[in-house]
Amino acid sequence: RSRARFKATKHLGKAQTNINALVDKLIPPLIAEEFRDSGPRGSPPSHHYKRATVVQSDLCGFTKLSSEKSPQEVVQFMSDLFGRFDKHADERGVWKVETVGDAYIAGQAEA
Repeated sequence: RSRARFKATKHLGKAQTNINALVDKLIPPLIAEEFRDSGPRGSPPSHHYKRATVVQSDLCGFTKLSSEKSPQEVVQFMSDLFGRFDKHADERGVWKVETVGDAYIAGQAEA
């Protein structure tokens, strides 16, 4: 019985670690911390902003481009391009939300 409890606790710890890693990727750090501090029964954090901007890029002609280049060339191109986006986002205090395929999503809010 205690072995089963040990296994369940270990599994729960791994699941919590995975959840935290996912939250950290999807939510800005300050908001993730507020979620954790509020506990499982707490109210989700709510913020008011004067301005908020969300930007999404989608590369026109990417499917054609990727069909004409080697996989290595496509990966290098995307790495270079998104690396530039990351650099500009960091310089301007913009939070990168996610990249999916050839889409880049970022946002910024002013309290």
